[in-house]
Amino acid sequence: MNLVQDDVILLAGITGRIGAAPLTTLVAEGARVVVLSRDRKRAEAAIAAALEPNLRNRALALAADLYDPASAAAAVAECVKTFGRLDALVNLAGSGWRRKTVTDSGLGDLRETLAEVIDTAYNLAQAALRTMLAQPYREGARSRGRIVTVTATTAKAPNPGMSAFATAKAGVNALMLSIAREHKADGIVANALLVGGIAFPGADHFRSETARATAVSVQELTNTLTFLASDRSSGINGALLDLTARLTDR
Repeated sequence: MNLVQDDVILLAGITGRIGAAPLTTLVAEGARVVVLSRDRKRAEAAIAAALEPNLRNRALALAADLYDPASAAAAVAECVKTFGRLDALVNLAGSGWRRKTVTDSGLGDLRETLAEVIDTAYNLAQAALRTMLAQPYREGARSRGRIVTVTATTAKAPNPGMSAFATAKAGVNALMLSIAREHKADGIVANALLVGGIAFPGADHFRSETARATAVSVQELTNTLTFLASDRSSGINGALLDLTARLTDR
């Protein structure tokens, strides 16, 4: 379908548990992709594992410390220097995964989780947004920049022991809504994708094959992100979109 033909997409957070499926699909759909990681060698390894040699020139590995606004901005600048623009940011980074009840946790636990989830999302989205606002529309496009950040359904219905994580993800949801509303007349599209359980390789939180079968597959996540990164999704803006696959009772 070539959903993102010749679009430049900054992709963060695929060198962890989710794996390189988003990279493979985005390139197959025509994109040029910057793979962002804390470790450039891990990004390079992801590109080498995911793409055939003849396609690797469509991907660039970059390292950035997303806790540092200057580092995030430098990565976005390098993306533009290499490929000429930035059409979409797809952000899966920022886990913040730790299980403690409110009474068992302290302010330090909350602050650590907020930094892992909100600070990193804010720094990267802000750098991408500033670049998108400074560039022209591509010919025929309805938007000049799309931002999609993966959060979690637990932001709306927190699981026990996940108060800090749920609070942080809810903050990122609000960030995406703020960007969408502040720049709805500027050609910017921003959405949050709230994902339920993902059956990534090695996932140990599914207690049965039936539970795994009902969860979101990595490819389902990838397909949704690809659409939201494309100009075909320009009519979806400021949305909190649930991706729960077969978990219809959530």
